[in-house]
Amino acid sequence: MKRSNTVSVLVTVAIIVASCGGGGGPKPPPSPPPTQNLTISSLNVSPANISTGTVIELSATYNNATLAASMNKTWEVSAGALSLEQPDFSLVLRETAGIKSVAAALTTKASKVYWFTPSDAGNCTIKLTVGTVSRSKTVSVTSSPLTIEVLPGEGDTTLVRVNARNVSDLYQAAFRVTFDSARYRPTSVSAGSFLGSGDDILFLGLTDQNGFVPVGITRKGDTPGVSGSGALAQIVFAPKGASRAPSSLSLAGFDLSFYLLRDNSGLPITGSGEWQ
Repeated sequence: MKRSNTVSVLVTVAIIVASCGGGGGPKPPPSPPPTQNLTISSLNVSPANISTGTVIELSATYNNATLAASMNKTWEVSAGALSLEQPDFSLVLRETAGIKSVAAALTTKASKVYWFTPSDAGNCTIKLTVGTVSRSKTVSVTSSPLTIEVLPGEGDTTLVRVNARNVSDLYQAAFRVTFDSARYRPTSVSAGSFLGSGDDILFLGLTDQNGFVPVGITRKGDTPGVSGSGALAQIVFAPKGASRAPSSLSLAGFDLSFYLLRDNSGLPITGSGEWQ
Protein backbone atom coordinates (compact mmCIF):
# COMPACT_ATOMS: atom_id res chain seq x y z
CA MET A 1 0.00 0.00 0.00
CA LYS A 2 2.80 2.37 0.84
CA ARG A 3 4.55 1.54 -2.43
CA SER A 4 1.41 2.38 -4.43
CA ASN A 5 1.08 5.75 -2.70
CA THR A 6 4.74 6.51 -3.35
CA VAL A 7 4.36 5.77 -7.05
CA SER A 8 1.29 8.03 -7.25
CA VAL A 9 3.11 10.86 -5.58
CA LEU A 10 6.09 10.51 -7.95
CA VAL A 11 3.83 10.52 -10.99
CA THR A 12 1.99 13.61 -9.72
CA VAL A 13 5.26 15.44 -9.07
CA ALA A 14 6.54 14.51 -12.52
CA ILE A 15 3.40 15.90 -14.14
CA ILE A 16 3.66 19.16 -12.18
CA VAL A 17 7.33 19.57 -13.02
CA ALA A 18 6.67 18.88 -16.69
CA SER A 19 3.84 21.40 -16.80
CA CYS A 20 6.12 24.05 -15.30
CA GLY A 21 8.78 23.49 -17.91
CA GLY A 22 11.05 21.46 -15.64
CA GLY A 23 12.99 18.47 -16.73
CA GLY A 24 13.73 19.79 -20.18
CA GLY A 25 16.13 22.61 -19.50
CA PRO A 26 15.48 26.31 -20.18
CA LYS A 27 13.16 27.20 -23.07
CA PRO A 28 14.53 29.38 -25.91
CA PRO A 29 13.32 33.00 -25.87
CA PRO A 30 10.22 33.70 -27.99
CA SER A 31 10.77 34.82 -31.58
CA PRO A 32 10.50 38.57 -32.10
CA PRO A 33 7.47 39.88 -34.01
CA PRO A 34 8.10 39.80 -37.78
CA THR A 35 8.08 43.58 -38.11
CA GLN A 36 11.07 43.88 -35.78
CA ASN A 37 13.05 42.49 -38.69
CA LEU A 38 11.46 44.87 -41.22
CA THR A 39 12.50 48.39 -42.18
CA ILE A 40 10.70 50.70 -44.61
CA SER A 41 13.63 52.24 -46.42
CA SER A 42 11.68 54.74 -48.53
CA LEU A 43 8.27 55.74 -49.84
CA ASN A 44 8.17 56.07 -53.61
CA VAL A 45 5.91 58.26 -55.77
CA SER A 46 5.59 58.05 -59.55
CA PRO A 47 5.64 60.45 -61.30
CA ALA A 48 7.92 62.32 -58.93
CA ASN A 49 6.42 65.72 -59.85
CA ILE A 50 2.97 65.72 -58.28
CA SER A 51 0.20 68.04 -59.44
CA THR A 52 -3.44 68.51 -58.53
CA GLY A 53 -6.25 66.35 -59.87
CA THR A 54 -4.22 63.45 -61.25
CA VAL A 55 -3.23 59.89 -60.27
CA ILE A 56 0.09 58.99 -58.61
CA GLU A 57 1.48 55.48 -58.04
CA LEU A 58 2.64 54.83 -54.45
CA SER A 59 5.01 52.05 -53.43
CA ALA A 60 7.74 51.40 -50.86
CA THR A 61 11.24 49.97 -50.63
CA TYR A 62 12.00 47.54 -47.78
CA ASN A 63 15.10 45.90 -46.33
CA ASN A 64 13.25 42.56 -46.64
CA ALA A 65 10.98 42.56 -49.69
CA THR A 66 9.91 38.92 -49.19
CA LEU A 67 8.70 39.57 -45.64
CA ALA A 68 6.95 42.78 -46.68
CA ALA A 69 5.11 40.99 -49.49
CA SER A 70 3.43 38.68 -46.98
CA MET A 71 2.20 41.43 -44.67
CA ASN A 72 -0.70 43.86 -44.70
CA LYS A 73 0.20 47.45 -45.51
CA THR A 74 -1.92 50.41 -44.42
CA TRP A 75 -1.56 53.53 -46.57
CA GLU A 76 -2.90 56.94 -45.52
CA VAL A 77 -2.97 60.34 -47.24
CA SER A 78 -3.80 63.67 -45.65
CA ALA A 79 -5.71 64.83 -48.76
CA GLY A 80 -7.13 63.15 -51.84
CA ALA A 81 -8.07 59.46 -51.97
CA LEU A 82 -6.47 56.04 -52.47
CA SER A 83 -7.45 53.14 -54.72
CA LEU A 84 -6.20 49.64 -55.43
CA GLU A 85 -7.22 50.00 -59.07
CA GLN A 86 -4.99 51.72 -61.58
CA PRO A 87 -7.17 54.04 -63.66
CA ASP A 88 -6.64 54.11 -67.40
CA PHE A 89 -8.04 56.14 -70.25
CA SER A 90 -11.15 53.98 -70.54
CA LEU A 91 -11.92 54.48 -66.84
CA VAL A 92 -11.79 58.24 -67.23
CA LEU A 93 -14.54 57.95 -69.81
CA ARG A 94 -16.79 55.80 -67.61
CA GLU A 95 -19.06 57.06 -64.88
CA THR A 96 -17.34 54.96 -62.19
CA ALA A 97 -13.85 56.25 -62.98
CA GLY A 98 -12.01 57.28 -59.86
CA ILE A 99 -15.05 56.65 -57.66
CA LYS A 100 -14.99 52.90 -57.02
CA SER A 101 -13.13 51.72 -53.89
CA VAL A 102 -11.43 54.98 -52.99
CA ALA A 103 -10.72 56.20 -49.46
CA ALA A 104 -8.25 58.33 -47.52
CA ALA A 105 -6.79 55.11 -46.03
CA LEU A 106 -6.70 51.49 -47.14
CA THR A 107 -5.06 48.23 -46.13
CA THR A 108 -3.72 45.71 -48.63
CA LYS A 109 -0.95 43.21 -49.28
CA ALA A 110 -0.48 44.67 -52.77
CA SER A 111 2.87 46.28 -53.50
CA LYS A 112 1.31 49.39 -55.08
CA VAL A 113 -1.65 51.67 -54.52
CA TYR A 114 -2.88 54.68 -56.49
CA TRP A 115 -3.39 58.16 -55.10
CA PHE A 116 -6.01 60.48 -56.58
CA THR A 117 -4.37 63.79 -55.70
CA PRO A 118 -6.44 66.64 -54.23
CA SER A 119 -7.84 69.50 -56.28
CA ASP A 120 -6.04 72.10 -54.18
CA ALA A 121 -2.27 72.63 -54.34
CA GLY A 122 -0.12 72.54 -51.21
CA ASN A 123 1.72 70.04 -48.99
CA CYS A 124 0.34 66.55 -48.36
CA THR A 125 1.52 63.74 -46.10
CA ILE A 126 1.72 60.10 -47.18
CA LYS A 127 2.03 57.46 -44.44
CA LEU A 128 2.64 53.70 -44.64
CA THR A 129 2.28 51.33 -41.68
CA VAL A 130 3.34 47.68 -41.79
CA GLY A 131 2.68 45.97 -38.46
CA THR A 132 4.40 48.17 -35.86
CA VAL A 133 6.68 49.89 -38.39
CA SER A 134 5.67 53.12 -40.11
CA ARG A 135 7.15 55.80 -42.33
CA SER A 136 5.81 59.17 -43.49
CA LYS A 137 6.67 61.49 -46.35
CA THR A 138 5.53 65.04 -47.03
CA VAL A 139 5.23 65.99 -50.69
CA SER A 140 4.41 69.20 -52.53
CA VAL A 141 1.37 69.12 -54.81
CA THR A 142 1.71 71.72 -57.52
CA SER A 143 -0.91 73.34 -59.70
CA SER A 144 -2.33 71.30 -62.56
CA PRO A 145 -0.87 71.50 -66.09
CA LEU A 146 -4.49 71.64 -67.26
CA THR A 147 -6.65 74.70 -66.78
CA ILE A 148 -10.20 75.61 -67.71
CA GLU A 149 -11.55 78.93 -68.87
CA VAL A 150 -15.23 79.83 -69.04
CA LEU A 151 -16.28 82.10 -71.88
CA PRO A 152 -19.59 83.42 -73.23
CA GLY A 153 -20.85 81.36 -76.15
CA GLU A 154 -23.40 82.09 -78.82
CA GLY A 155 -26.74 83.22 -77.51
CA ASP A 156 -27.19 82.17 -73.91
CA THR A 157 -24.68 79.29 -74.06
CA THR A 158 -21.44 78.97 -72.10
CA LEU A 159 -18.16 77.75 -73.59
CA VAL A 160 -15.73 75.85 -71.35
CA ARG A 161 -12.23 75.44 -72.80
CA VAL A 162 -9.64 73.01 -71.41
CA ASN A 163 -6.06 74.13 -71.96
CA ALA A 164 -2.68 72.45 -71.50
CA ARG A 165 -0.11 74.68 -69.82
CA ASN A 166 3.69 74.38 -70.16
CA VAL A 167 3.69 70.66 -70.98
CA SER A 168 6.48 68.69 -72.65
CA ASP A 169 6.02 65.91 -75.24
CA LEU A 170 2.27 65.58 -74.65
CA TYR A 171 0.91 62.72 -76.78
CA GLN A 172 -2.31 61.66 -75.00
CA ALA A 173 -4.72 63.30 -72.60
CA ALA A 174 -7.86 62.14 -70.81
CA PHE A 175 -9.81 64.22 -68.34
CA ARG A 176 -13.20 65.09 -66.92
CA VAL A 177 -14.95 68.41 -66.76
CA THR A 178 -17.56 68.38 -64.02
CA PHE A 179 -20.52 70.75 -64.05
CA ASP A 180 -23.53 71.73 -61.99
CA SER A 181 -26.24 69.61 -63.60
CA ALA A 182 -28.92 71.71 -61.92
CA ARG A 183 -27.76 74.76 -63.87
CA TYR A 184 -26.23 73.45 -67.12
CA ARG A 185 -26.47 70.71 -69.73
CA PRO A 186 -23.68 69.98 -72.26
CA THR A 187 -24.71 70.20 -75.89
CA SER A 188 -21.44 69.55 -77.74
CA VAL A 189 -17.77 68.77 -77.20
CA SER A 190 -14.99 69.18 -79.75
CA ALA A 191 -11.20 68.91 -79.95
CA GLY A 192 -8.89 71.87 -79.57
CA SER A 193 -5.98 72.39 -81.93
CA PHE A 194 -3.04 71.83 -79.56
CA LEU A 195 -2.44 68.13 -80.35
CA GLY A 196 -3.37 68.51 -84.01
CA SER A 197 -6.54 68.21 -86.05
CA GLY A 198 -8.32 65.93 -88.50
CA ASP A 199 -6.32 62.79 -89.27
CA ASP A 200 -3.58 63.77 -86.77
CA ILE A 201 -5.66 62.79 -83.75
CA LEU A 202 -8.30 60.50 -82.32
CA PHE A 203 -10.86 62.31 -80.17
CA LEU A 204 -13.74 61.20 -77.96
CA GLY A 205 -15.99 63.39 -75.85
CA LEU A 206 -19.31 62.37 -74.29
CA THR A 207 -22.23 64.63 -73.37
CA ASP A 208 -24.57 61.96 -72.00
CA GLN A 209 -23.03 61.43 -68.56
CA ASN A 210 -24.56 62.74 -65.34
CA GLY A 211 -22.66 65.74 -64.04
CA PHE A 212 -19.45 65.41 -66.03
CA VAL A 213 -18.10 65.42 -69.58
CA PRO A 214 -15.32 62.84 -70.17
CA VAL A 215 -12.79 63.60 -72.91
CA GLY A 216 -9.99 61.53 -74.45
CA ILE A 217 -7.59 62.72 -77.14
CA THR A 218 -4.44 61.18 -78.61
CA ARG A 219 -2.06 61.76 -81.47
CA LYS A 220 -1.65 58.96 -84.02
CA GLY A 221 1.23 56.71 -84.96
CA ASP A 222 4.92 57.13 -84.27
CA THR A 223 4.83 60.90 -84.04
CA PRO A 224 6.37 63.07 -81.33
CA GLY A 225 4.32 64.70 -78.63
CA VAL A 226 3.64 68.41 -78.48
CA SER A 227 5.26 70.87 -76.07
CA GLY A 228 4.00 74.23 -74.91
CA SER A 229 0.49 75.50 -74.16
CA GLY A 230 -2.80 75.35 -76.05
CA ALA A 231 -6.42 74.18 -76.18
CA LEU A 232 -7.23 70.48 -75.86
CA ALA A 233 -11.03 70.63 -76.00
CA GLN A 234 -14.00 72.92 -75.77
CA ILE A 235 -17.46 72.14 -74.45
CA VAL A 236 -20.66 74.08 -75.07
CA PHE A 237 -23.23 74.21 -72.27
CA ALA A 238 -26.79 75.43 -72.44
CA PRO A 239 -28.47 76.84 -69.34
CA LYS A 240 -31.26 75.10 -67.50
CA GLY A 241 -34.11 77.37 -66.54
CA ALA A 242 -33.67 81.13 -66.84
CA SER A 243 -30.84 82.44 -69.02
CA ARG A 244 -27.78 83.69 -67.20
CA ALA A 245 -26.85 87.33 -67.19
CA PRO A 246 -23.48 88.04 -68.83
CA SER A 247 -22.16 89.62 -65.63
CA SER A 248 -22.65 86.33 -63.74
CA LEU A 249 -20.28 84.37 -65.97
CA SER A 250 -17.54 82.73 -63.87
CA LEU A 251 -15.87 79.41 -63.08
CA ALA A 252 -18.71 78.61 -60.69
CA GLY A 253 -20.28 75.29 -61.57
CA PHE A 254 -17.33 73.94 -63.60
CA ASP A 255 -14.19 72.08 -62.58
CA LEU A 256 -11.61 69.51 -63.66
CA SER A 257 -12.07 66.41 -61.51
CA PHE A 258 -8.92 64.55 -62.59
CA TYR A 259 -6.76 63.90 -65.62
CA LEU A 260 -4.20 61.54 -67.16
CA LEU A 261 -1.44 62.82 -69.44
CA ARG A 262 1.11 60.64 -71.29
CA ASP A 263 4.10 61.33 -73.48
CA ASN A 264 5.14 59.67 -76.74
CA SER A 265 6.57 56.69 -74.81
CA GLY A 266 3.34 56.12 -72.89
CA LEU A 267 4.83 57.45 -69.64
CA PRO A 268 2.80 59.75 -67.37
CA ILE A 269 3.71 63.41 -67.32
CA THR A 270 2.81 66.26 -65.02
CA GLY A 271 3.02 70.01 -65.11
CA SER A 272 6.14 72.05 -64.54
CA GLY A 273 4.65 75.07 -62.78
CA GLU A 274 4.99 75.30 -59.00
CA TRP A 275 2.00 76.24 -56.89
CA GLN A 276 1.86 79.96 -56.34
